Amino acid sequence: MEQQTWTKMMSVGNAFLDADHKRLLEMIEDVERAMRAQDTAVFSRTLKIFEDTVRIHFRNEELIAKTIDHPFEQHIEEHQYVLNELQQMEAELIDMHGRWSESASTHYFIFLSNWASEHIRDDDMLMKPALQAHPYDFRPTDLLES
Repeated sequence: MEQQTWTKMMSVGNAFLDADHKRLLEMIEDVERAMRAQDTAVFSRTLKIFEDTVRIHFRNEELIAKTIDHPFEQHIEEHQYVLNELQQMEAELIDMHGRWSESASTHYFIFLSNWASEHIRDDDMLMKPALQAHPYDFRPTDLLES
């Protein structure tokens, strides 16, 4: 599969969100490698780390959106949908005890890759005009490091 790489065109105008996005794209590759290894323990651990990072990223986005007074209700619904999908994906694949097919691996990798690029391009980019009114390294005091 082709790796989805963060580019400057994906910048939402905030250093912390951009760093999160870069990290998430890198971690999707880690998840794909773990799925291809078909090792349930490694996959479960890798997906858990990814899910925890996604949760922190979502919390940070919500804090930043609230701080810059950006409407975020629909975005929160999307966040919950993705978290539910991640949990379902993990449950399905773990139930297969490392014996998932190439097509299952491909399906989930494509889901994660598409989600990440759409999340940045379609959802987070909506905050860019408001974020550009702040310094690039702007951060609320209670922002979490992922």
